[in-house]
Amino acid sequence: MPAPRHHPPAAGSRSLLPAIAVVAVALAVAMALLLTRGDDAPAPPARATTTTAGSPSAGRAPARRPATVAARRARERAAWPRRGAVARRTRVPILMYHLIAAAPAGTPYPELWVPAARFREQVDALAAAGFTAVTLSEAWDAWHGDGRLPRHPVVLSFDDGSLSQVMAAGPALRRHGWPGVLNLTLDHLNAKGMPRWGARRLLREGWEIDSHTLTHPDLTTLGPDALREELAGSRRRLRERLGVETRFLCYPAGRNDATVRAAAKAAGYVAATTVQPGIAGRGDDPFLLPRIRVEPGTTGAALVRMARGEASAPPPGAAGATAAG
Repeated sequence: MPAPRHHPPAAGSRSLLPAIAVVAVALAVAMALLLTRGDDAPAPPARATTTTAGSPSAGRAPARRPATVAARRARERAAWPRRGAVARRTRVPILMYHLIAAAPAGTPYPELWVPAARFREQVDALAAAGFTAVTLSEAWDAWHGDGRLPRHPVVLSFDDGSLSQVMAAGPALRRHGWPGVLNLTLDHLNAKGMPRWGARRLLREGWEIDSHTLTHPDLTTLGPDALREELAGSRRRLRERLGVETRFLCYPAGRNDATVRAAAKAAGYVAATTVQPGIAGRGDDPFLLPRIRVEPGTTGAALVRMARGEASAPPPGAAGATAAG
């Protein structure tokens, strides 16, 4: 059998060999660097990440953006038309919510649950009617200082502290660039109630967090020492755990009397909210500010009428005396 024939490379092919060799060496060096890169090699710039709802990065402090929120809010306030004597005379409806979810079957107080879809309807109706959400601090500063208010202000307050307020109320308000007010019971600041990352998220989104005491007791039944701890202790723990300096108290279930109000003032609060229906204003007793209780059957149109003072808010009733607030 004839030996295989050997064909020497053509002259043109021989001229490419040096270039091919150079490219091969460069690729080999690059691969070696990639394979041997250690922890001491410079890392690429870190990409900004957003913590997804319900699953914050373990062991990592949430990214804080208070300066951005504060700057945006300051620009909004500067454009609000009510100021001076007009702002001081403006009455502000304070809405009272609890859980933003459908009430489970058999729950003892279903009127405290507002389904998320209903809540979005209510918020959208308020916005369409020209309302703008403010915090209680913004209303207070306008009543008693040089603060401004929008043409139709409204406060949306949420009692106790639950994850539904982060996962359902937060996004609905965020769509309009609105803050809420969380009246937080310190015993609820945990994984079963309001997780700490959730409270911090609300703060980053411009919410205000006020005191709802340590354990949500009937304050009128407490002795002086226990009353002082519930009131002054909750302010202290809000400061320690969340960095919040609150001036406002929400009475658990609205229960208060002259002794409780005096203790609240001594603890450093400047005002407190109740469960009594009405639209709040500067002329009210600051430690008896009324609120409008919002129920699951309250339509957006009905809520607008209540916020305008054109319809009566639901009275506290039996549930209001024991659980609401």
